[in-house]
Amino acid sequence: MWIVFGLVLVCALLVFPGCRPRGAGVRPLFVGTGRHWRRNYGRRSFLRLGGAVVAAGVLAYSGIDEAVDELHSRSLRSSGTDALARLVKPWGERFWFFAWLLAGAVDAWVRTSSFSRWGRKNFEAMVVGLPTLWTLQRGLGANRPSSDEADPRWRPLAADNAASGHAFMGAIPWLTLARRTGRIDARRTARLASVLTGWSRLNDRKHYLSQVILGWTIAWNAVEAVADDPDNLPAPTSTGRTADGSPAFPAN
Repeated sequence: MWIVFGLVLVCALLVFPGCRPRGAGVRPLFVGTGRHWRRNYGRRSFLRLGGAVVAAGVLAYSGIDEAVDELHSRSLRSSGTDALARLVKPWGERFWFFAWLLAGAVDAWVRTSSFSRWGRKNFEAMVVGLPTLWTLQRGLGANRPSSDEADPRWRPLAADNAASGHAFMGAIPWLTLARRTGRIDARRTARLASVLTGWSRLNDRKHYLSQVILGWTIAWNAVEAVADDPDNLPAPTSTGRTADGSPAFPAN
């Protein structure tokens, strides 16, 4: 718990340098949530999620999930991969929801900066995507590879591991960053980093490949639903920077 409070405090301190106070144009934190949800459950997102569910079903029922788990455990897992997994797994912990909530609240009501706007987008994406994540986790139902009854096949309401929550939480900040940077190399690096937390769950035998794919896809849809919403982004000046002097990151 103290780690949670410490990380939240660090995020709060990072928000304030180089910020400008919010003026009369302040927009409350949840002002666009309804619109974000409509986008997230629109046709394109629904088709993408449906494709991911179909792919996850194929992996779960064809034996590929078990084969990938066995291959990774026997041939790829090592002390090095375990060390990397320990490093990237915390990116998907639940406390980040509250850290991004704090950053978003500061951006909405106190001060704004490129960091606080990034944090706000992360929080908004989590708010949009979590209902889908929880629905698939419990609705499909599946066990972990390390559980006593390890089985990737779906058993509705029997368990809540069908979609990886760590893959979802850990992917959102990186996918948001990828959409907000104009540099192609930075965008590719961020997208690559977005899969690391999900991979850590595969390495630790806490999720099957199909479950990681579902969690990551839900994150992608959620980020896309909020990424192009300009409500909480200040307009760039002729120099390509916002009024507070921070770079105006173009949406992808």
